[in-house]
Amino acid sequence: MKKMLMTGILMTLSLAGAVKVGVLLPLSGAGSVSGQAAKNGYQLALDEINKAGGVLGKPLELDFADDGSAPAKAVPEFVRLVTVDKVDFMAGGVSSATSIAISGPAKQYNVFMAWIGAAAVPVEDAFADHKYFFHYHPWAYYNFQAILDYFKHLRATKKAKNIAIAYEDGPFGSAGIDQTIDAFKKAGFNVVMSEKFKTGSGNFGPLISKAKAAKPDILYWVGYDTDALPLATEAKQQNLQVGLIYGTPPSWPVGFEKNPLSNNMAGLSLWLPSTPNAASSNFVKAYTKKYGSVTEEYFAPLAYVNLKTLAAAINAAGSTDKDKVADALAKTNVATPFGQLTFSPSLKTKYQGFKAGNWLDFQFLDNTRVPVFPLKAAKKTTVWSK
Repeated sequence: MKKMLMTGILMTLSLAGAVKVGVLLPLSGAGSVSGQAAKNGYQLALDEINKAGGVLGKPLELDFADDGSAPAKAVPEFVRLVTVDKVDFMAGGVSSATSIAISGPAKQYNVFMAWIGAAAVPVEDAFADHKYFFHYHPWAYYNFQAILDYFKHLRATKKAKNIAIAYEDGPFGSAGIDQTIDAFKKAGFNVVMSEKFKTGSGNFGPLISKAKAAKPDILYWVGYDTDALPLATEAKQQNLQVGLIYGTPPSWPVGFEKNPLSNNMAGLSLWLPSTPNAASSNFVKAYTKKYGSVTEEYFAPLAYVNLKTLAAAINAAGSTDKDKVADALAKTNVATPFGQLTFSPSLKTKYQGFKAGNWLDFQFLDNTRVPVFPLKAAKKTTVWSK
């Protein structure tokens, strides 16, 4: 008992003064697939950081909080981490809606934020004047550029011309929808339908009926993983005839690639396990060793890169002084599973990481996600179903 007590005391003393990072993630709710993948990535990075000596000579600590994919839960959890747990830095941030909600307290408490998701333009607006906001995920307009380039390719090769749009009614789907429609039109496409839906409702009958009547070449939907299966089910039941169904959820349902309903559906990803670079291969090996199998959700390696680079910046700064850490993190130039990571200004924020050139368009083929565009990264050509 005395030995156990002494061990506990020594562990407590060793952690005294340790750097603590609060991590706000959707571990439940609509964004939970992304949140759980990100948590795994953070824990893998934490293992490696502490094995290599930790941060500022002590083991790094992570303090996870579940925002429930809901702004009403995100705000008190964020404030608790900052004011009660007194974390030194904040990381995470998958949902745009929750990130907008916490922007007020983030600026009120002058919180240092290394954010991995929340790509809607209103988030960029909310944090435009926050000097300690580092954004890793491409903003929505970078994402859309990658999609538009692919659709232009489909127009040239498959004669795709008509697009039907379905989008969820929150900030993720609705922000910038008018600009999206205008961009498609300027690029020479006909937008034959634009329909809003409530994410998680599972009620896609009327929407698919309208899409069927509009006779699009592409059905383009913006929602969450909970929407993928009911939408695909309804499209199958109504025998929707389109060349391609293209979705942009942050993550897809667990095991969706094994479901026949996923066949030929397409989407967007920053990374796939087949990404041919050394950093990606090393991540896949480490992730598989820790968890038994590799994920296809890019929020896992994104969280991994997020924590590794933040820890490196704190060590380079030699302290937790926010200005010094910001200066160090701004100088990041490191190979990652997504390609090289550096920070430069976006349209409104000072520190933006990945941009349009990091995206891959993929299709669910042969029970996996296969890159089909850009052509330099493609493993197969697009299967066109019309």
